Amino acid sequence: MEFGVHLPHIGPWHDGDTLRRFALGVEEMGYDSVWASDHIVFPLGVESRYPYADSGDFPLPAAVPWLEPVTTLTFVAGVTSRIQLGTSILVLPYRNPVLNAKALGNLAVLSGDRLIVGVGAGWLREEAEALGMPWDERGRRTDEHIEVMRALWTQEAPAFEGKFYQVKGVRCEPRPAQAPPVWVGGHEPPSLRRAARLGDGWHAYCLGPDELARGWKTVQSLAREAGRDPDSLTLSVRTPLSIADAPVENAAPCVGSVEQISEMLRRYQKMGVAQVVFEPPIMAGIDGALAAMERFAKELRGEFA
Repeated sequence: MEFGVHLPHIGPWHDGDTLRRFALGVEEMGYDSVWASDHIVFPLGVESRYPYADSGDFPLPAAVPWLEPVTTLTFVAGVTSRIQLGTSILVLPYRNPVLNAKALGNLAVLSGDRLIVGVGAGWLREEAEALGMPWDERGRRTDEHIEVMRALWTQEAPAFEGKFYQVKGVRCEPRPAQAPPVWVGGHEPPSLRRAARLGDGWHAYCLGPDELARGWKTVQSLAREAGRDPDSLTLSVRTPLSIADAPVENAAPCVGSVEQISEMLRRYQKMGVAQVVFEPPIMAGIDGALAAMERFAKELRGEFA
């Protein structure tokens, strides 16, 4: 099982020196990947429901600084040498698929094929409207977006004819030596279907072992129905990490004592999780976040090598 770390590109720790220090720090600790999330602007008035909170409210204010993920990962690619670079997740309906294919393909080329493209259909309609991007049938647009990017990454004469996007008579060079894997985010039925039919994997968010197992079983079943080999798909999960000195009751996944976290990870590993992406305790500051990642690397990682 591999382990990744979400980058501190949100909030007050978003400067280049901090990103460089953090990325190099976790690379030197032996982590396998670093990840960036996607918001471009935050509307001052939001009616859309955030799907990962019971209240439906997004937990951060509109004024929070948030670095764009593709440019952030391009910066990080230039200061690191080995670690994989992932989006968790890139909201495809916010961008044009041809431009997305170009930017992501360039990042894959420049980084030496270290890119993992985590994608989703998004939840914040007001943000898409601020970008001038259509929100209607965003699920189908997302499906076509994935197919357009793959065509441009893999074909010498790319051709795609869909309801929303058409590509023909162009080339998009340089193409990556291998198409970046596309891991589909989200836990609702449309996202699970998308992961099964079009994804190279499913990238779940903050699900405990029982919920994750149910979702993964659904993805695998849908993949078989679509004529795909479910064993070819990758299962990953993103979750907060907070190591306590004593057991924590009713904690989120990977929050608690060393023993509790170890048990949680063993359950993930048993069901086939290939990569866990940690959100470090960044509110403790960069030093505190790096200390937590170092503690995990020293006290827990060796169990899952």
